[in-house]
Amino acid sequence: MSFTNTTSFTPRDNHVLHVLGVERISKESQDELSLDDQEALLKQYIKQNYDGPIDFISIKSQGSGEYLDRSELFEIESLIESRNLDVVICEDLGRICRRRRAYDLCELCEDYGTRLIALNDKVDTSQDGWQDSAFLSTWHHERSNRDTSDRIRRSLRNRFINGGIIQTLVFGYIKPDGTKTDQDVYKNPEAEAIYEHWFTMLENGASYSDVADWLNREKIPLGPGSRSDKWSCKMVRRVTYNPILKGERVRNKKKSKRVNRTGRRKSENSPPEEILRRNCPHLAFIAPDRYDRLIMLLDTRNKKYCRKGKNGKDTRKNVSKKRTRFPGQMVECGICGHKYVFGGHGQKDHLMCDGARGHTCWNGVTIDGPLATEKILSAILTEIEQLPDFDQKFLANVQNEARRLDQDLVKKQSQLESEIQRQEQVIENLLNYIRSGNSSERVSQDLSRVETELKENQLELSSIKDKPRSTVEIPDIFELKELARTNLLHLDQESWEFRILMKRLIPKIVVFPYQLCDGGKIVLRAQFRLFIAGLLENSSTRDTLQKPLERVLTVDLFDSPQRNAYREVVVEMRQANAGDNNQTVKEIAESLGITDTAVQYAMALQRQMDSLGITDPYIPITEPPGTGKLIRHKHPRYQFTPLPHAGEI
Repeated sequence: MSFTNTTSFTPRDNHVLHVLGVERISKESQDELSLDDQEALLKQYIKQNYDGPIDFISIKSQGSGEYLDRSELFEIESLIESRNLDVVICEDLGRICRRRRAYDLCELCEDYGTRLIALNDKVDTSQDGWQDSAFLSTWHHERSNRDTSDRIRRSLRNRFINGGIIQTLVFGYIKPDGTKTDQDVYKNPEAEAIYEHWFTMLENGASYSDVADWLNREKIPLGPGSRSDKWSCKMVRRVTYNPILKGERVRNKKKSKRVNRTGRRKSENSPPEEILRRNCPHLAFIAPDRYDRLIMLLDTRNKKYCRKGKNGKDTRKNVSKKRTRFPGQMVECGICGHKYVFGGHGQKDHLMCDGARGHTCWNGVTIDGPLATEKILSAILTEIEQLPDFDQKFLANVQNEARRLDQDLVKKQSQLESEIQRQEQVIENLLNYIRSGNSSERVSQDLSRVETELKENQLELSSIKDKPRSTVEIPDIFELKELARTNLLHLDQESWEFRILMKRLIPKIVVFPYQLCDGGKIVLRAQFRLFIAGLLENSSTRDTLQKPLERVLTVDLFDSPQRNAYREVVVEMRQANAGDNNQTVKEIAESLGITDTAVQYAMALQRQMDSLGITDPYIPITEPPGTGKLIRHKHPRYQFTPLPHAGEI
């Protein structure tokens, strides 16, 4: 240990030295005992330089120091800002994090009167000139990482050019054990006829799904790296577009780029000059000219299904799939439990059950997104406007709910504290087992699992302790209604902010298929729990009012057909003029501005309802319809596989 301490430690409280040790390893393949070795080194240094009582806590983590959004890093900053720490110590700054963020953390320690020591980097914020050492250390770590990355990249590119880097191959290729170059790889003769028929089908207009069905019927095996047991549409497309089928290996089509804000990396297309190609004629199943013609044909055929974008730019590029407009990612199918996704039946504003799209559900009814938004929003505003004033009974219920939540928090806190104590003992026992010279993969897995669970419980316990108790500020009912009007009516319904607000009000929307009792089009009804308290910003008030202000709503996501829309008024007019003054069908039609036939259909629908003894003209559809367009259940690929929570709201 070449770095020596020249400044004595001085506890804040003049009694106990509060020390935070930071230990980290990067990969799962690294020995977890390295964390204990780091901790032992840090404790030894503190004990050698301070004779008084020491309160030493550790934050151990496993993950890349490049990642700046790790929970451990936020926890370290929180402890520093609490002003309870005297010293933060680590083996080197890279154990905390890398890049400029490490230097910023040194400055944070200085601002809050906490001393930071990085042994190998010779950084001690209590000494003059520590900024030079910290700056040089962060620069050295960044340069070292970049040099290592460039060296690995150069080596892999050179090996590929010389025929190396033989990774997982698609169906039809055999890679013998010990293969070093692509010259050792050869084609499976039985795959020749399969690929010939495959490409002929596509040339004749077959879809990828048609090819997948044929491959599954013929029981054609998948490639050695496949995790599925059946061919799918996506898999057929992926293999079709693999140029190795024409005898060309390609590498570096994608490259990773660091997102500086988080330190994590995202994949993006490489520029053309960085893409490597290697000609391997002995691996070609399809003649290159024929292959290129087919790929051009497929691109032209499927171009109409691509997003058009605006001004030639894809508006969804680099946008997470979860960052979608309302009601995307919020609607579930009441039949199978799968989510509804945009693009139903080729309409970009319509949503369709993802299970039906994959032939695992028969409910192929789509939702008109803008219409559904309009009807759900109208139902929410109507429900909120009908809220009565908060009377004494309601206020008493709220106070009871607040006390119940407090009791639940106390109970949960006690359970977490007991569980944390048990987990710490389990970790200590596992570490003693490993220190005694025993080695077991299962023990290492258990240790990693328990440490992860311990960290989650500690974070949850910290969150519970930070929650205020029995402090509920109940807003005025008129204030709540005005808040709803302001937020729901003034936000753009296509915006991300509108979706976030709706997510707080309606965590989940479940849709069920219905049909008029006299037949006709199958439509969807939505059921959801409305949490009106989601309008409030104060978390304590929001949690307390969540149950008292919870409502369950049912909303029709469709426009009612004419015979049902006029049914009630037609019946009222007939009953009001019963006897000698009974209006004729023609007179009713003229007064309502509809046709005679429409009046007759409305009356027939009411007679059908009376014969069935029902007051709601719509009846639920619980089985696949025998006729009509919704015949997905008759497709050879159909296999009904509902999720366990299907139908729950």
